[in-house]
Amino acid sequence: MVFILKFEDKQYDEIYEICGIEIDIKGELLKGLVYYPPESFKPPYPLIIYFHGFPFTVNLQDIARNYKHLLDMGFAFIVFNFRGYGYSDGLISLESQLVDANKIIQFVKEMAKDNIFDLNNINILAHDFGAYIALLLCSKIKIINKLLLLTPILDVKRHVNDEEFKKILYYMNRFYPGYMRGLSDVDHFVEMTKKELTNDKFQIEKAVRKLKNKRIKIIIGEKDKITLLSELEVFQITPVPPEKLLIDGMDHEIMNDEDLDRINEEIKKFFIS
Repeated sequence: MVFILKFEDKQYDEIYEICGIEIDIKGELLKGLVYYPPESFKPPYPLIIYFHGFPFTVNLQDIARNYKHLLDMGFAFIVFNFRGYGYSDGLISLESQLVDANKIIQFVKEMAKDNIFDLNNINILAHDFGAYIALLLCSKIKIINKLLLLTPILDVKRHVNDEEFKKILYYMNRFYPGYMRGLSDVDHFVEMTKKELTNDKFQIEKAVRKLKNKRIKIIIGEKDKITLLSELEVFQITPVPPEKLLIDGMDHEIMNDEDLDRINEEIKKFFIS
């Protein structure tokens, strides 16, 4: 595995220094960005790692800009494409995404050796399907301090057995060709995912019983039709009982500015407290 910080000269997005990440995983490159807080903050920086959802077609810089209020609080911010998405090589699978999550943590540890990141304050902000991967990861490693799950996907098995899921895959193949790779044979992808879910290491109900991070907060819409509120019962037996915030009237996606402002305030309070 090779870590490459791509920019030899300092690069900036507004006032924030950024550098590129390329992690070689068996010949496939995982790509992302590190955003640093304003220069008034000094290393080692507390860190928030962003785990994106499925499907994912958003520019990485736009994700970081959406959370620049966290940079202004002194956090560094890592955003990346899991393999099979966007800028990264490879094909989408549960296996590849869990491997990628572990490789990002290894990268963070390497950076911490140079006093860039504070290993006592490594956190994850996970959206949609990224929350599923984050929970699997946190059942295996102890380094994560806080985990925030934003409109999480929790019951992957239900989705892959739903015909609507196939329709989403066909839509992605038609309108975003090449942006998400490994989906061209929809039936094969669905069957592969079903097979992966028979493996204990990909089963969320087992993972939540072994969580090793310190705190969890879940933010979810009261009217979420993608993740049913009853699915939160998976956390009934866990060493880290989650804090929960239900947003009145909100579905799975954040559609209005009032909800967005409230959610951003809750995210800030969670990570700073």
